Amino acid sequence: MAVITIYACISAYIAGDQLLSPFILSTIVRVFELLCLALIAWNYYILIRLHSVYKYRGWALVLLIFLAINNLLIIVRGDYSGGIKDLVLDKFAYDAIPAYVLPFIVLFLPNRKYFKLILQVLFFSMLFILPIWLINALDLVQEEYYAEAIGAYLPFYGIILLQFRRRFSIRQQVEMIGIYLVYLLLMILNARRNMVVSLTLYFVLGIIISCYTLMRRSMRIRIIMLGGAFFVILLVFLNWDTLSTTVFSRILYRGFEDSRSGVELLMITDFASSPASDWVIGRGLDGTYAQMTENKDTYEVLADRGVIETGYLYLILKGGVLYVILILLFLFTAFFRGISFKKTHLTGLSIVLLVYLLDLYMTNPVSYFSVRTVVFWLIVSVCLQYSKPNERIKNENSPYM
Repeated sequence: MAVITIYACISAYIAGDQLLSPFILSTIVRVFELLCLALIAWNYYILIRLHSVYKYRGWALVLLIFLAINNLLIIVRGDYSGGIKDLVLDKFAYDAIPAYVLPFIVLFLPNRKYFKLILQVLFFSMLFILPIWLINALDLVQEEYYAEAIGAYLPFYGIILLQFRRRFSIRQQVEMIGIYLVYLLLMILNARRNMVVSLTLYFVLGIIISCYTLMRRSMRIRIIMLGGAFFVILLVFLNWDTLSTTVFSRILYRGFEDSRSGVELLMITDFASSPASDWVIGRGLDGTYAQMTENKDTYEVLADRGVIETGYLYLILKGGVLYVILILLFLFTAFFRGISFKKTHLTGLSIVLLVYLLDLYMTNPVSYFSVRTVVFWLIVSVCLQYSKPNERIKNENSPYM
């Protein structure tokens, strides 16, 4: 099945480097990643031949056209002066051309039709975090700030899986919740403040939405949920002195540390002395701003930096304010479409999009070929693929119930 193969290849591309690089040459890993991209393209060709890609209309189609123009402008303004090797190694990396093609890969898939199967693929992809953690067991807690990337952010598939956990067996639910909570604990131990806030918001939201129907129908479930929440809060309160000096010590120390404003100010200052076009359409695929950095591998001191941790500013760096506006228009269009469907989990998915509004400041969740980008565009596509605002989903036919 082409749709399922595409999602499997997306996850394989995302996680392949961390799974394979400890055992085989980096060149072979790169060939594997390119093979994943080739399989995605081939299966997409099959869907097009079968007329199975989703056809958008109206406002959604207008947004797609403008996004295509915007992303094409970002890609063509890249630096292609290197040879074939540079093209393969650099331009097909996670933050290069594939990142700007990914939205169209996901959006045009018939995600509504195959949603149940897609959830299964995402769940089994999430399990690949376990061997990656095992391979990197000694680096899961470290003084540097690279621990969050160990596992290629696969636990973030839980953003969507937790809402539909009733579609899975009890064992599978335990596995997905366990992986998610372990990842959250690792982020606490590594003092990754923004990741902790994001993971906590998505987790609480996912549990509330997945239990919402049960809570409405059963007073016993309400009592259990409220009692469990009260017990956890009480447990933390009674042991706060111990926790604040052990488990939470690093994150409490960094809790009020300002590590962002200086970097953000450097980029804004750089753009302030640049042409207005930089603000409007950004600086393209290889756009940078003035900041002294050191290459961790070669120890070379660089005068420019091509990434910034704040999502909104990264979008401006590459595609300008127009890129930010387009992402927000997609987000709000999908949100209002989703909440117009009553008594379905579309409402829950729509609310998740609002968390992305906050996440776009704290982290960088939609700019790379990554798990969070896949989840974002999957939610957007599912909401948009309900074309009639007054359409209702029958429980017996719905993949959401």
